[in-house]
Amino acid sequence: MTMPNVISLLLIILFIQCISLSGAVKLKANEIAIASHRHHFDKSVRQGALDYGNAANFRLCRFQSPSAIKDALSSCRNSSLKWFEGKDGRKGYVSSTKLGGDWVLAESEQIAPECTSEEVLKAYLTGELQERWNKKEVLECKISPRKAKWGSRHDTCYQQDLVLKSQRVITSHTGIMRYSQTISIDKIGEHDYTVLVRLDPDQQTNATSRKKPFESLSVYVGLQQKGNDVHIYAAGVMEVNRKVVPNLLVFDASGIAGAMAGKGTLWLASYFNERREMAARALTV
Repeated sequence: MTMPNVISLLLIILFIQCISLSGAVKLKANEIAIASHRHHFDKSVRQGALDYGNAANFRLCRFQSPSAIKDALSSCRNSSLKWFEGKDGRKGYVSSTKLGGDWVLAESEQIAPECTSEEVLKAYLTGELQERWNKKEVLECKISPRKAKWGSRHDTCYQQDLVLKSQRVITSHTGIMRYSQTISIDKIGEHDYTVLVRLDPDQQTNATSRKKPFESLSVYVGLQQKGNDVHIYAAGVMEVNRKVVPNLLVFDASGIAGAMAGKGTLWLASYFNERREMAARALTV
């Protein structure tokens, strides 16, 4: 190999390494990547209301309290959240509301017992736990810290790569679904957190993203420490990908998509309830 070719090869390798390092975030063991920290929920910015038929223009604001998000969604919610108890152990209150067109709203509430908000976040950010508790829907879940650009900001966040199992809709199947999303975590005060989950804009042009279940996705998760427990409220506004999730004349599968999304985090309360029971049994031995 001639010297110019060697130099060109070294420059290419260096360029690739620079790209890799620019997107990666190194964290200490058990450290949570925080995008921003505020002492209180932001009351100076009012969360805009979600209107039926106008979901495409709705935007979730950062640093909002769970009560502020609930108020913003109240005008279009079909009914109050209802109790759900799955055979896999998931328990909590859920709601799924069609918003017109291909849009759907999913909500859930649960209480994780005898734990901290930081422990809840660490559990949620463990891909193996998400695979275990959502094994009926999830084939693979990988989560890694990174930097993501939103407008003029470069936030420290997480990239979540998901591979979902094919879901049956009447007589057809969706096929295996794949997509990536970013998870941004803001800390409020000493023990509370707000989380925003969005489709990763850097991944949507990949060939694998054609089988994503949603064209658009924005999810809010609020964690509030109350005594020894953590109250978890999640709300997501999603546009269903009709190339994957069909809209049949006799059945609109967007309800299935909303229900799946709403129940997707309900394993957290069950996970910490199991941990509490295991600790209680250990004390009696």
